[in-house]
Amino acid sequence: MDYDKDFESGFEQTSLGAIHYLRHKGHGNKMIFLHGLGASTLTWKRLVAFLDEGLDITLIDLLGHGESDAPKIDYTISVQFQALREVISLQNNGDSFLFGNSYGGWVAAYYASQPYTCKGIILESPAGLKENFDDIVAAGKEQQFKEDSLRIAMQYENNEWVLKSIINADFEEDQLTTETLSKIKKPTLILWGSEDTTIDKKYAAMFNSKIKGSELEIMQGVGHVPHYTNPEETAAIIRRFIASVS
Repeated sequence: MDYDKDFESGFEQTSLGAIHYLRHKGHGNKMIFLHGLGASTLTWKRLVAFLDEGLDITLIDLLGHGESDAPKIDYTISVQFQALREVISLQNNGDSFLFGNSYGGWVAAYYASQPYTCKGIILESPAGLKENFDDIVAAGKEQQFKEDSLRIAMQYENNEWVLKSIINADFEEDQLTTETLSKIKKPTLILWGSEDTTIDKKYAAMFNSKIKGSELEIMQGVGHVPHYTNPEETAAIIRRFIASVS
């Protein structure tokens, strides 16, 4: 399918602001895609070209990103979760698969740990793991991590206030602990690149061990955003996972 031609743009009004989305209405399984920090729906442009036309796909701009509203609030994961929960409810999409990359993977995992429905989740190089943050702090690299994250995200057209709010909350709010991840009961695929220099692949095994019954797939020679650098291979993995659940 074509990102520019086959998706309809729209907004859902939530209690936190208007959330922008792109929707391709299909007759098959539903999928919701959540981008990483500082990204937008545009990150999925390469991937959707290899996805099945029958899929019903919703690409969401997280609160404070893309064309979604950017209110002056604290951008915790629980805030992003609340906005996502309201969008899913408004669109009656509780039977969807969630696919989240990095920061979006954190949001997806947090959502799946709560008592709300989804059909399954794919966590692509997810952020948010407590052990990851603990290691950064133990190495004395917390400030460097924050500065690097802001610098990378600000390479694109982003709201600096929003990004600083997100980055400064990383070590304080809604971390993915063993207790949180143990609450995920939906079918789960953890997808990671073997050459990820943003979040080390060693954390993939931790996610896998903490989410009971989850699958782990390491893409060889791939970095932090497989859906962008290796879209055809990523689409094939999505196809296999959906088939195994449906």
